[in-house]
Amino acid sequence: MTAVHEFEEKVRAGQPLTRAETARLMAAADLVDVGMLGEAARKARTGDVVTYGRVRAVERVIDSADDAGEIRLTGTPASTDEALQWVRAAAAGARGVPLTAFSLAHLLNLVAGDHPALAALAAELKAAGLEAVAEAPLDMLGESENLIETLRALHHGGLGAWRATVWSADTLDDRLDLIERAALAQRETGAFRALAPLPRRDSAASPSTGFDDVRTVAAACLGAAGIPVIQVDWPLYGPKLAQVAIAYGAGDIDGINAADDLALGHRRSPVEDIERQIRAAAAVPARRNGRFERLS
Repeated sequence: MTAVHEFEEKVRAGQPLTRAETARLMAAADLVDVGMLGEAARKARTGDVVTYGRVRAVERVIDSADDAGEIRLTGTPASTDEALQWVRAAAAGARGVPLTAFSLAHLLNLVAGDHPALAALAAELKAAGLEAVAEAPLDMLGESENLIETLRALHHGGLGAWRATVWSADTLDDRLDLIERAALAQRETGAFRALAPLPRRDSAASPSTGFDDVRTVAAACLGAAGIPVIQVDWPLYGPKLAQVAIAYGAGDIDGINAADDLALGHRRSPVEDIERQIRAAAAVPARRNGRFERLS
């Protein structure tokens, strides 16, 4: 019996593979087999639907929300006071659009790793208008125990940590370790609404390949079944990988431009482009907001 047939029933039932099972599958199966299982795992979660989010990234002041489903503050404040100032300024112009900001790792650094202090800061940021941190980088929040306690502290303060991300992971084994960590944290806290397993920073010494990336997407979908969707970042990875990733288990595309520049025509608008890519991957596009609530 091949690895694919061995795990097929388990995957179609929506059950996660263990770290060891996922590693064995990635090593033994060819890319077609991996894609079949990854897509089956995605469909067990969301059927044929693939969501996408339109994001307006701003530094501090919002001049226009455009057609955003999420306002996302970029940058790293130098202090907790500065973080609060940035959120207050952005919240004034968000006009009800979900506001996210900052890396959870950076907020944890601002309070010197103190979880009660993080909970207190989260409560202040919530009162200022923030709904969730922009990302929770799995490789920058310590081992699993610290990650779980950090997520609990943030939740205690009233903020979400909806997007689990990866800053850097040089090998497939590193990526599998982080996927396992995300799955454990999700079982303990239920914090995540999406997992973006592809690293934000590629190693200059050993850059990843397209093969590595689609295997990683499939591994995340198979090994972290408790997380609602596996996500690919459109600005970082572009339309070609995003479309292929859907066939390997990705169920959400993040970072679609919220501004509609129609200079190149309606068919080249961000919405038309992403929906065309999703349909080309034999899936049904659905827009969502920053809370991962479907809007269409």
